[in-house]
Amino acid sequence: GGGLFLILYAYDGSTVEAFRFLNVFAGGIVAGGLFIILFAYTHALRSLPPASVAGLHALFHPRAHVSMMRLSIVGVVTAVILAVRDPGWDAETLLPLVGTLGGVATAILSRFWVVPMSDAIIAWKEGGPPGDAPRVLRSWTLLHAGRAAGGLFAFVCYLLAALL
Repeated sequence: GGGLFLILYAYDGSTVEAFRFLNVFAGGIVAGGLFIILFAYTHALRSLPPASVAGLHALFHPRAHVSMMRLSIVGVVTAVILAVRDPGWDAETLLPLVGTLGGVATAILSRFWVVPMSDAIIAWKEGGPPGDAPRVLRSWTLLHAGRAAGGLFAFVCYLLAALL
């Protein structure tokens, strides 16, 4: 919360530009972070035994999920704020609003599917992986790919709006 106000003041009163910066910045971190997880981490998932995946997941999942979720929310909220501050039918207004669809999709996939699956994977540390662990990991990867695509879609929309 405090960081938001520092950025707003750093823009010398141009709150639209400050919100635009936050919008693109948050969207870029979410898109980049989710794609790094998609390509680097899921590669590791395929090469490690399921019991090791549980330990690796426990190390990074909780922090990564919280930061990605918060930044996704910042992207959506700043897009809505920008639309309310400067309503119109131009690309600067419409593209961020369209991008919120990707941000919302990312949040929904995370909250209702990826996070519960991640919690179940972490629990493998205690009880061992189930017999269908490879199927669970494939499902997790596909759902994560969906949220990464949503994050990338949001970022592209946010960035295009800032550049136009």
